[in-house]
Amino acid sequence: MKHKLPFGRTLIIANPRAQSGGGAAVAERLQRFLSLYLDDARSFELVRTERPRHATELAAGAAGFETVIALGGDGVIHEVVCGLMRIDAPHRPMLGVVPVGSGNDYAQTLGIATSLADDFAQILTWSPQVMDVGRIVMDAGTARERTEHFVETCSFGLDAAIAHDTYKLRKRTHLAGGALYTLSGLRIFGGGYRSYQSRISFDGSPAEDIASHTFAIQIGPTYGSGFRVCPDADPADGVFDICYADGPTPRIVTLPVFLAARSARHVGSKHIHLRRARTLRIAFPEDGYPIQTDGERIEATTLDVSCLPGALTVLAPHRD
Repeated sequence: MKHKLPFGRTLIIANPRAQSGGGAAVAERLQRFLSLYLDDARSFELVRTERPRHATELAAGAAGFETVIALGGDGVIHEVVCGLMRIDAPHRPMLGVVPVGSGNDYAQTLGIATSLADDFAQILTWSPQVMDVGRIVMDAGTARERTEHFVETCSFGLDAAIAHDTYKLRKRTHLAGGALYTLSGLRIFGGGYRSYQSRISFDGSPAEDIASHTFAIQIGPTYGSGFRVCPDADPADGVFDICYADGPTPRIVTLPVFLAARSARHVGSKHIHLRRARTLRIAFPEDGYPIQTDGERIEATTLDVSCLPGALTVLAPHRD
């Protein structure tokens, strides 16, 4: 039986190296599924990424498509979103996600099962939904100014250092998901524990001096493959949820709080602060702070972060 989905003309951008090369096989299975079950499989085009940032280039050139499906982990989703946000809103394609990664936090936020790669029939339940996007202007007003977008998380401090460390650790241990992030966290807390000074303005208010171990700006509730850092975050409410742990506190106190974030039990700690804001301006006293957005490394001494409400239409299971 053939099905008609709201995808329209669709570009599938696949990272063939996702999950240690498993992404290539998933892309081929998706092609076969579409040819068997959809009215007009000829409207689907598959391209494979060949280098870092290639997905951004491909998505930025997708104005003639109605949907772009990102097949891979949070990294390829991040790149695809950065490309889609270069397209004017009236011509911007919808986003679809096929999770084939070690973290898959954005897929979890959307309610897309990690088993999707083994059961594409779940795609038949997807519908268009309007979601928020975060915009980061780095080093605004300088020769280094550049812009990134994100759909799940932006953080700096120990949590970003952990995200950076997972790339090296994954190759050595072949771990994935929460186990990889937890092991990396223990390594960073063991050898690189410190707090990070910053001056932060929330929604244009006077800047505050904050010394934090971790500082996360969230659209969705999780990072690090399911750590529920902002458990109440809603990706469609037009505002960021923010969680940070301030210092100085010894690692013997902070480490259990970090581990408790796996099940959102950290929110009861006196060292954890939860806030909400639509914009933040963050200034660091020096270069070299660990910063990540959707798991990808960025470098800057100032960040101007804005929530763009409903900036992206996403195909996903219906949200209650």
